[in-house]
Amino acid sequence: MVTVAVDLTRALLESAPDAEWTFFCSRERVPALADAPARFLLSPHRHEVANKLTWLPSVEAAAGLDAIFYPYWPSPPRRRPDAPPAVVFVHDLAFKVRPAEVPWQQRLYQGLLFPRSLPRAAAVLVPSAATRADLLAAYPAIAAERVHVVPEAPALLGAQAAPLPAGLEPGFLLAVGTVEPRKNYPRLLRAYRRLEQPPPLVVVGREGWAYGEAMDLLRNTPGVRLLGHVSDAELLGLYRNAVALAFPSLYEGFGLPLLEAMREGLPALIGSRGALPELAGDGARAVDAEDETAIARGLQQLLDDPKLRARLAAAGRRRAAEFSWARAARQTLEILRALT
Repeated sequence: MVTVAVDLTRALLESAPDAEWTFFCSRERVPALADAPARFLLSPHRHEVANKLTWLPSVEAAAGLDAIFYPYWPSPPRRRPDAPPAVVFVHDLAFKVRPAEVPWQQRLYQGLLFPRSLPRAAAVLVPSAATRADLLAAYPAIAAERVHVVPEAPALLGAQAAPLPAGLEPGFLLAVGTVEPRKNYPRLLRAYRRLEQPPPLVVVGREGWAYGEAMDLLRNTPGVRLLGHVSDAELLGLYRNAVALAFPSLYEGFGLPLLEAMREGLPALIGSRGALPELAGDGARAVDAEDETAIARGLQQLLDDPKLRARLAAAGRRRAAEFSWARAARQTLEILRALT
């Protein structure tokens, strides 16, 4: 979500170069935005909770703003009467929809913050119609007309792809995502074991939480190559040389790895819940992510059927072309300007 917030902020600056921008930052400027043409207000605190409870309520009201945008987390739960109207971006409702797959600290924090912040927001942005439905179901007190779908866009990975890691040849299966329960790695790996003559499965993603079983399987399943975190150029090279993306996530509020893969013409297998089917359109093969047999069958079809891969690749490219940060910025600016 940090990458999404930074990419959207860049696009907002480009879309409204004549606007006066103020950035609220935790102790230091965000490196990716350090040279932005904006006024920077730096908090004495680094921790999110300290900023939300003590620093932001005072400075946002005194900053002389027409409106304020929270692209990462919702606004403070308590705001001064003279605070500017707030627009907040909610990227997913995983802590409500799949609570067992979210750390208890996140469930506690968001469970306390959301019901206080969201009903008071002038507008709430979400990246998909699925997330909008999840949010309105969880918080019926929020007026539906204040919840707007602003789709995200592929990460700005650059134009130059890095070479593949040593010993890795084109034609592998690729999985991208933090190693955590929601990403469904144990079922994916058990499905991978069922494949006939499978290519290597390359896994890209940081260690998240409750990853014990997943990490054991990742390290011990024959054919799996765990790369961990990679650079943007390395990730781009992997997208361009894989045979398919394996992304049977149990829940996504949007699904950036899928969108990035589709942009590069990489056919994908996805979970059939959350926002992934909405995002994919006709550009991916959807299966029940809780059914290992369905995952294995879907992967085998992708590996065995070059015509299917070509059809999904073409549809995926068309679908991905509909998303851009410039478009997201225009939509966000329209909502912000309507409040001034």
